[in-house]
Amino acid sequence: MQSLTMNIMEEPIVHNTHEADIFRTKVFGIQDGLIGVGALISGASGYSHDPLIVLVTGLLATIAQAFSMGVGEYISTRVRSQIIENEIKKEKFEIENYPEKEKEELKSFYMQKGLTESEAEKIANKIMTNKYVVLQEMLIHELKMTPEEFESPVKLGFLMSFYLIVGGIIPLIPFILGMFFSIPFLYLVVSSMAVILVTLAIFGVLSTKYTGLSKSRGAFEQIGTGLIALIGSYFAGMIISYFIPLPQHLVI
Repeated sequence: MQSLTMNIMEEPIVHNTHEADIFRTKVFGIQDGLIGVGALISGASGYSHDPLIVLVTGLLATIAQAFSMGVGEYISTRVRSQIIENEIKKEKFEIENYPEKEKEELKSFYMQKGLTESEAEKIANKIMTNKYVVLQEMLIHELKMTPEEFESPVKLGFLMSFYLIVGGIIPLIPFILGMFFSIPFLYLVVSSMAVILVTLAIFGVLSTKYTGLSKSRGAFEQIGTGLIALIGSYFAGMIISYFIPLPQHLVI
């Protein structure tokens, strides 16, 4: 027991919050490609047993989502950055024009942490000699912001599109192979779902570096959510095919 405790203490604890924005974008992109496009082609498979229709549907969905999600990620991140920049301008103005008010706020923050008034006064006076440090303190304590952790909106937008394309292409690999080899349609569908679930499991295991979950739980959570989307979409496609059947001239 003692040796186990010593081993844990010897291993450095690494914080990965500085990678949060990029990791969130990768997760969202990969999952949206795997589950979003995967569920769509699963539904198309339930609706039509034509691998070409399923393949084209998946490719169009991948391209459309790559554009829409990439632009959406850029806009949302850019708006967030603009809000933060505006708040920083306001705080800089207050520090420049109302230093006593800012000092009193600093004192209040430190007293809430358990310092006495005299201790808080001493620290606040020291910090007020450096406007940059004052700004950082106000952003953290008053506005609850850490802007240095935010990534470029353009970078996140491109990352979202790239990882969504990667995630969207993976479920289509069996159907792409089906264009060159004679593979039964059912095998293509099962293979596509299997590839999606295996990829989700691998990604779930890798994500435990950031989430702190066990590797098995990380994998099973990804597989579980993927199965719900894939199976539900497949049966939805089958049901729709009964009410809105594919025209006979399009059936191969």
